[in-house]
Amino acid sequence: ELREIPFQRPPPFLFCNALVPRMPILFTLIAYEEKVLVEHVARGLEGNFAQLGRKILERLGEADTQQSFQVQEYIYNCTKSSNITYMCMTDKEFDRSSAFSFLNSLKKRFSDAYGSSAKNAISYAYNSEFIPVIEAMLDVTNAGGEEEGAEETDQLLRINSKVKELKGVMADNIGFVLRRGEKVESLVERSEVLDINAGAFRRNATALQRAMYWKNIKTYMAMSGVGAALFYIFLSTVCGGFDLPSCTG
Repeated sequence: ELREIPFQRPPPFLFCNALVPRMPILFTLIAYEEKVLVEHVARGLEGNFAQLGRKILERLGEADTQQSFQVQEYIYNCTKSSNITYMCMTDKEFDRSSAFSFLNSLKKRFSDAYGSSAKNAISYAYNSEFIPVIEAMLDVTNAGGEEEGAEETDQLLRINSKVKELKGVMADNIGFVLRRGEKVESLVERSEVLDINAGAFRRNATALQRAMYWKNIKTYMAMSGVGAALFYIFLSTVCGGFDLPSCTG
């Protein structure tokens, strides 16, 4: 069971590799409510400290707070603000005020970089972007420095932000190209349909023209036949019969 400091030694449930060099800050975590957004572990460190960190998240509640929990010779220091928890695990000898100073700096840099967007982010969304910032801060803090490395850390954060912005611009451009490609493909398909329709129209027009031509020929032939018949009847009337005796004698 986890208890807030002061705290009696609990049953042993944290295991660390004894070969790992001792460092003041060994584990860092940033979470929105109980959703872990960033998690950093010192190289070579082994143990169930990450699982314990998640249990501590459940114990913190909803209110803004600053708390510390001791597990064997390790201390979990936590700062919670607006449902975002900033946590670091240190050895017992590390000064708690320095740990909370580190967490406050971590909070400022994370808030400046991501603001309220962290509330809608998925788990471990900022690991690749923000871990270099944490490592730069740890280099200063674990070496016993204060803010002399803040400018370099901020510069690294700005570079990460620019990279993220460029990724967004590239994604938008790719999306535009893809959408434009779809439009071009649609135009090509429409052009092919128009070509097919135009060909069908030409064939239908040719067939209609031929049908009208033969219809006119038949009309002319019928009219010619009727005219010849009427002329013959007229001659037979004038010439005294169908054999035309008056006209041929």
